[in-house]
Amino acid sequence: MHDDMIQVGGILRAAREAKGMTQAALAKVTDTAERTIMDLENDKRYPTFEVFYKIIHALDFSADHIFWPEKACCTPEQEQLIRAIQSCGEHDQAVVMETAWACVRALQREKGAKKTDGY
Repeated sequence: MHDDMIQVGGILRAAREAKGMTQAALAKVTDTAERTIMDLENDKRYPTFEVFYKIIHALDFSADHIFWPEKACCTPEQEQLIRAIQSCGEHDQAVVMETAWACVRALQREKGAKKTDGY
């Protein structure tokens, strides 16, 4: 087994928690025993392809977080937000994007003001 596989449990736990799901809820959605979910998250076992497939779809996150964590462009939480935005209609996406950009610009202004204030 590859050394990076040790991280699987923590990644699955973080993705589950980001989705706001309990282990019991994930087990139910994936038709998997709750004990299996616990063991996976505690790195006591590795998922079969079938279970892994069900989990990544239930948690709506990319397998890249497991197989290529150094290439993952964002956290599972960010990924879920992006997917939620993508599921919106074109008008709603435009509203969300403009709101997000306004927040980013405000944060940048705030950060710039703190630098000039000596923080």
